[in-house]
Amino acid sequence: MNQLIAKRTAIFSLILGAILGLISLIPSLIGLVLFVLAFFSSTAVMLYMKKDEKHVAYLTNEQGAIMGAIIGFFATVGFFATFSPMVCILKFIFKNYYSYMIPDMLSEAMWLFFVVIFMVGFIFALTNSASGMGTAWIIGNIEKKPENYDARLDIKIED
Repeated sequence: MNQLIAKRTAIFSLILGAILGLISLIPSLIGLVLFVLAFFSSTAVMLYMKKDEKHVAYLTNEQGAIMGAIIGFFATVGFFATFSPMVCILKFIFKNYYSYMIPDMLSEAMWLFFVVIFMVGFIFALTNSASGMGTAWIIGNIEKKPENYDARLDIKIED
């Protein structure tokens, strides 16, 4: 997989995670948002990147699995990066807002907070890897393979 595609995938998944983090501030939607984050974030980002073949033209199953793992981990990081500060702010404003132990964890055990983010990100990377591979397989069966889709590129991209 191209390094530029991996960077774009990480950026798009961080944006998706941030949007899901803001939506999950509504307490009745947090279960649905976590379900989408765990299983369907790779599908959403991959379909967005495949739209008009602007970012990605063709994906193999292996590339879909790798891309799904990247999406799952970075979407989780983006989710916690927006959800955690907003929960602390809402807990400060509304005293009866349910804070999911996040303000206490941030003030008392910061190491535990990072362990939780890493472990949840790892688990969501695994589940999104499987759903990303499934998405790439379904898209691969729907559309026709281009000629020389596995040929190496001769250009070098330096950022």
